[in-house]
Amino acid sequence: MTLLTTTPRNRARALLAQGVTTVCATPHVNEWSTPPDVGRLIGELQETFEAEGILLPLLCGAEVHLTPHPVQARLNASPYLLLEFPYDSLPPSYEQVIFELQIHGIRPVIAHPERITPIAEDPNVLYQLVRRGCLGQLTALSLAGGFGARLREISELMIEHNLIQVIASDAHDCGDRLQAISEARALCGNRAVELFEETPRKILAGEAVKPAPPIEIRKRRFLGVFG
Repeated sequence: MTLLTTTPRNRARALLAQGVTTVCATPHVNEWSTPPDVGRLIGELQETFEAEGILLPLLCGAEVHLTPHPVQARLNASPYLLLEFPYDSLPPSYEQVIFELQIHGIRPVIAHPERITPIAEDPNVLYQLVRRGCLGQLTALSLAGGFGARLREISELMIEHNLIQVIASDAHDCGDRLQAISEARALCGNRAVELFEETPRKILAGEAVKPAPPIEIRKRRFLGVFG
C-alpha cells in the first residue's frame, strides 16, 4: 500500500522492479483535511501509466488519522480502513473509536504500529487490538533495519507473536522504503507470501482475513524506538 505523490512514473517502474503487482494509493487524511477527487486523480494517473506501457494497477485508499470521528476512507471500498495512530501518544479514546468503527462493519488495519512509541514500548497494546479483530501492518523498512536495530527487533518480535498480518512499503519516494521490500520479504521466510501477497489481496478484495491467533508477550520488554 503505497502513496504516489511525486515522480509517479519513476516510482511505478521502481515498484515493478521490486516485484509489486498492485498499488493501493493511501494519502494521509483526517476529518479536517481530505484530498479532493482522489479517485479521479488515481484514474487519470492510471490512464497515463497505460498509455506509457507501465502495467501497474492502481487502487484507491487512504491512511486515516485516528481522531474522534475518523474519515471512512476505506481501502479499495472494502470493509478495511488503514488507521494511523499519533506517533508519541495513545489518545484516551482510541479503544472506543476502534470499537465504534467495528460496530459499523469496519475492520481497522493499524499502520506501522512498530513506529508508534507507546506500542513499540509495550507491544501488548497491539496484542489487545489484534485480539479484538484489528490487523497490524508493518513497514518493510522497519524489518530491514532502516530505522535502526531497536525498531528491527520490535518488528521481529511483533511478527513472531502474530501481531503483524501485512507488510507494506509505506513508500513516499523511490528511496530506502521502496528498496527494503525485497530484503524484508527474504527475512520473512515461509510467511512472506502470506504477509506480502495473500493477506493484502484479501483486504483489497474485501474478503475475510482469519489470521493466526496473536500471542501475548509474557516477558515484558521496554524497548526504545530510536535509542
